[in-house]
Amino acid sequence: MNTKLLLITFIYLIMTMMLFTELGTPFAILLCVLNIWHVAQWKYIRFPPSNLILNIVAVIGMTVCGLSIGFSNSVSLFVSLMVLACQLKVIQAKSDKQNKQIMVLNFFTIPCLFLFSQNLFTTLVVVTALIINLGVLAAISHKQLLLPATKTAVKNIFFIIPVSMLLVVFLPKIPSFWQLPGAQVAKTGLSENVDPFNISELSQSDDLAFRAIIEEPTSYSPPFYWRALIHDKFDGTSWHMAREQNIPVHVANRDISSVYKVIAEPSNLPWLFSLGNAFSDSDEVSTNQFGTLFSSKIRSRNFEYNAHTATAPTKEFLTRWEYQRYTQLPKKLNPKSAELARQWDNDAGSTDDFIVLMRAYFIAQNFEYTLTPEVIESTNSIDEFMFEKKSGFCGHYASSVAMMMRSVGIPSRLVSGYLGGEYNEANNYFSIYQYDAHAWVEFFIPNAGWQRLDPTAWISPERLIGSLSQHTTLAEQFKSNIGISLVALSGVPGMEWLRLTLEEYDYKWTRWVLNFDKNKQQSFLQDLLGNNAQVLSGVIMVLTLVVVFLVVFLFMQRQVYIKRPLSVELYEKLKSVSPYKNNNLTPLQFISKVKEQFPEHTHELDEFYSHFSAARYQGKTFANRQRKSTMKLIKSIKIKTKRKL
Repeated sequence: MNTKLLLITFIYLIMTMMLFTELGTPFAILLCVLNIWHVAQWKYIRFPPSNLILNIVAVIGMTVCGLSIGFSNSVSLFVSLMVLACQLKVIQAKSDKQNKQIMVLNFFTIPCLFLFSQNLFTTLVVVTALIINLGVLAAISHKQLLLPATKTAVKNIFFIIPVSMLLVVFLPKIPSFWQLPGAQVAKTGLSENVDPFNISELSQSDDLAFRAIIEEPTSYSPPFYWRALIHDKFDGTSWHMAREQNIPVHVANRDISSVYKVIAEPSNLPWLFSLGNAFSDSDEVSTNQFGTLFSSKIRSRNFEYNAHTATAPTKEFLTRWEYQRYTQLPKKLNPKSAELARQWDNDAGSTDDFIVLMRAYFIAQNFEYTLTPEVIESTNSIDEFMFEKKSGFCGHYASSVAMMMRSVGIPSRLVSGYLGGEYNEANNYFSIYQYDAHAWVEFFIPNAGWQRLDPTAWISPERLIGSLSQHTTLAEQFKSNIGISLVALSGVPGMEWLRLTLEEYDYKWTRWVLNFDKNKQQSFLQDLLGNNAQVLSGVIMVLTLVVVFLVVFLFMQRQVYIKRPLSVELYEKLKSVSPYKNNNLTPLQFISKVKEQFPEHTHELDEFYSHFSAARYQGKTFANRQRKSTMKLIKSIKIKTKRKL
């Protein structure tokens, strides 16, 4: 196997690591085994395996791929098969022609990473991999060393970057006629059907959920409760999403003065995030009857939208159907918790008094907030939590409180979303991560409407401030759950600075490159060119294209100078200083003649011809050490030839 292909093997390994979640563990392990096979073949085995063995491996790979990914996720399946085919092709390759075919395939395979992520880190990885791939292709095609070939590739790329930037800025943005569907796996930590154990997994993910830019910080004050989903049906263990979650309604009470922007990461779900009851004037964003936002399309790319505060209408009473809906409970489940709630209700004169008694119980019983709760498998899970475990996270507390409020006739529902966020003072925005996912309760009071109640605040008030990563009490649990990441390594000197710096650059990349849509383009051109922006941008586009075509034309008309290989140059130089420079001899005949003329240099001439033929006919490298010895030989023959003449 060509040594240069080891770099391509490394690229495949990086791709496998970045797509580990999408590929599934079994298939990712198989790809890692193929990477090891590549290296072993280069180091120890000098011949490729038979086609029968490769076909067997291909069948095994396709089977594992189907079982690991499934056939419904067509995009991940397509990318997985592409990577598998390329890796098997590397193992099979025998000639430079086959190696070049692999390089060409990589120009389609490597950018597939963009189907799953378009952040700055992914972009840098893809660009670096493409540059290496282009350098390897040039080195194989022109029989060059890898470094000079890569330098040439980088020069060509730097030439097209300014042209690409001008096209992005000035070329009119029109809707795409066709596009490949994005990955179909939901990437948000929230679930449409929530039980207290699903949200615990969020503390294990440090993926970004969204960013929020609050232009008027005085209009909003922490804690920031980012509402996303309403869950109104309880089956004893799980809370199910309301059916009206994606039904748009008209918002009458609008307050357009308090605006903030949200940049949501791709999640392949339509649900969006907002503070309190909200509405949006952005395209493709609607409001439902609960005051949460949703997109009319599945979000497979970064999506920026405006959000405004909507004053929730004060509802005097719920209808009979609504009351039944928000007090519904399965019968004969969690009887001990229901009985405890009835005792509080008998002692309380109002809903507020009931909440005070409930809060006092949680504090008196020394409940704990933890990211690693024990699994509760009982059908009466809330009873076991309330009277035995007494340790859990937001989902446990919200589910238990909502259930007990319903048991005494207080309409309530579960809300899932995110709490807090990490504030960036330099650019005035909040970063909200998947581990910031949260659940709380909303209950109804006649003549006051729906009110928020977060029982987590009773147990862990510190959780309401900032991000979960800044929770000092849970620092060890958090770092243990999150695994190896920059967040977990924040205690190491310099790592926190590195994380925040990368986060800031990724924010700028997302805001000004990924989200540079038609509206931002028009606004930018208006600021840059004034009222005649449309005409002037067209003129700039035409001039840019004229300059590009002119440069290409002059480049094609230039006198091409092809640099000869070093082995040929040294051969011609040796021939020019010998007595046989005008004879039409083959290289072997010429060396034989020179040896007859200068027998004292027979060893040096034989060594030179050996390296010359290896470089000229076998594509091997003429090393610098061999160049020095050949130059000494040429100098000696030149002096002796002059003496004889």
